[in-house]
Amino acid sequence: MYTKEQFSLPLPAMRDFVRAKSFGVLATHHAGEVFTSPLPIDLRETADGELFVAGHVARANGMSAVFETGAPATITVLGPDTYVPAEWFGTRSRIPTWLYCAVEISGRLELSDDTRKRADVEVLIDRLQRDAVPGSTWTLDEIPAHLSEEYLKHIVGYRLLDLRLTSCFRLNQGKGGIESLADALRSAGDSARRELADLTLAPPTADADPTPAPPTAGPDRSAS
Repeated sequence: MYTKEQFSLPLPAMRDFVRAKSFGVLATHHAGEVFTSPLPIDLRETADGELFVAGHVARANGMSAVFETGAPATITVLGPDTYVPAEWFGTRSRIPTWLYCAVEISGRLELSDDTRKRADVEVLIDRLQRDAVPGSTWTLDEIPAHLSEEYLKHIVGYRLLDLRLTSCFRLNQGKGGIESLADALRSAGDSARRELADLTLAPPTADADPTPAPPTAGPDRSAS
């Protein structure tokens, strides 16, 4: 993923962003074919502090055949995004642009056996249940055994190992018109834009400049 230092999050922030979303697009390549699948993902770490992703796909998904090969793969996790017209900067002398938030996770795939697959599914469900329903004690064991076994039989588990995380939170850093932009985003009546309004005022990126440059009529050359 193309990015710049001023658009990059520190590793703890990338980890928290991915865990908050827990959903992304897994992409890999094998035998001349590109496979992509939108999937729930679980970014975790070992006792030694090594990050890994645990996940699964439907057995009928052609991607599942790739897991045994140890192929490289990438997961893209997207946050809020929006088109920004020139007027939102409080001027008509700005090139329209796009604000967006994304984290990319690259690594190598490893097939999970049935024991690890079930354990990973249970860990993911437990975390998401508690996030969605405070105090939830629901587990996979509440489903009749023959139904849960049938479900598990029809999925294939994987782990993504040896991870490299990159990020691009493109939030108008270092440019003018931030207050005007934030006001326009807030008034747009869209939850993603309201979230972006707060992010533009206080970017979580590693090298965020709290004092933006004055407005310029020149082209926005950082667009990608």
